[in-house]
Amino acid sequence: MEPFALKQDMLLGTASPATQCEGGEEESSWIYWWGLGNVRDNASPAVAAQHRARWDADAELTKALGVQAHRVGIDWTAVEPHEGQFDDTALARYRGELTMLREGGIHTQIELHHFTNPAWFEDRGGFEREENLSCYLDYVEHAVSLLGDLADEILTFAEPNAYALGGYLGGNYPPGRNNPSACYRVLTHMAQCHVQAYERIHALCAARGWTHCRVSVSLRAADYFAADSRDPLARALVASAQSSVDAAFYAFCLGRSKLPMKYNKYLKPGRWVDFIALEWYGSAPVATLRDTLPAAHPAYRRGGGTALVELLHTLHRTIALPLSVTLGGVEDEVRIPYLCEHLSALSRAALPVEQCFYVPLMDGFEWLDGQSRRLGLMAVDFLTQERALKDSTAFFVQLLRRRDADKDFLAQYGL
Repeated sequence: MEPFALKQDMLLGTASPATQCEGGEEESSWIYWWGLGNVRDNASPAVAAQHRARWDADAELTKALGVQAHRVGIDWTAVEPHEGQFDDTALARYRGELTMLREGGIHTQIELHHFTNPAWFEDRGGFEREENLSCYLDYVEHAVSLLGDLADEILTFAEPNAYALGGYLGGNYPPGRNNPSACYRVLTHMAQCHVQAYERIHALCAARGWTHCRVSVSLRAADYFAADSRDPLARALVASAQSSVDAAFYAFCLGRSKLPMKYNKYLKPGRWVDFIALEWYGSAPVATLRDTLPAAHPAYRRGGGTALVELLHTLHRTIALPLSVTLGGVEDEVRIPYLCEHLSALSRAALPVEQCFYVPLMDGFEWLDGQSRRLGLMAVDFLTQERALKDSTAFFVQLLRRRDADKDFLAQYGL
């Protein structure tokens, strides 16, 4: 590993997605999915890392780590457990967390949706039915009206393309469908929601004099490549996965329909993001369709940093906006080289990368894998819910303070 210095203006941060970290027994799509026996270790998302009960201590911990930016996941199910009935005590808790983070000088970003729907919305048919979209937009407007003054940035969705593919093409995520037409109908409706939410959020912020807030959507991407370059099916699947990401980018960010997305009269050509946000999941060898879906977990392999920068250049040439990158979690034993490779690549790139988040901040509920995968920067004992440092925590904290990684520093971690 070659020494590197972090890009001067790039903030280094962490994230706490709601379902992965919070816990809570409100009826949601993932509580339902767990109840059907679809989580491998049978760990319930009602437990997770109990961040909901420990948010103030976790906020203090985040400040103590020296984190420069933090993304807070907002749980739609907690905010609106029943249709049209908003629980403002939940939003008060989020206000408390965001206030503590900002008082610690931490740049705040909120995500309004990450894979999980309230059960009542799922029962109505979710994002597949156009008449349901106003439900999501009402939630967005209510949440932003009470949190927008404390958020530097707002993501309408995190990984909407993974949500649609996992739930409606692979059948691995709720609601467990396997219908390509439904998959892209859902994703197109989510793009429509994003465009309309973008307009509503900016109108609300302007009316209240909140001039600081920026809005975007964070799409999932990976470096897909054929596991066997001689396999025509694998090559076709790679091309399909890449075109799916490209089409989602054009729909959400530019309001333009490209196959395999559906035509939608509400998608209007324009610029519907204030910065480009990307969730990155490294190198992904493809042999079957499953390898292109969010349930796949390829082992870390070198080369993902170069591919990430190439993709960011492509996106930035399309829309010349600042960039925000979230690095998807990896196992403890490879986390430090993974972080080094990607942070080095981002720091060397001639690109306006403003932020790089690692997700999740702490071990928690890892979707289909429950508690069996430990991807957090911090360790969590699920019996006591005590937090503890890992080697990767120490590396991250030292890098935040140093802002560079010379040969001696890298040697401390065997790099």
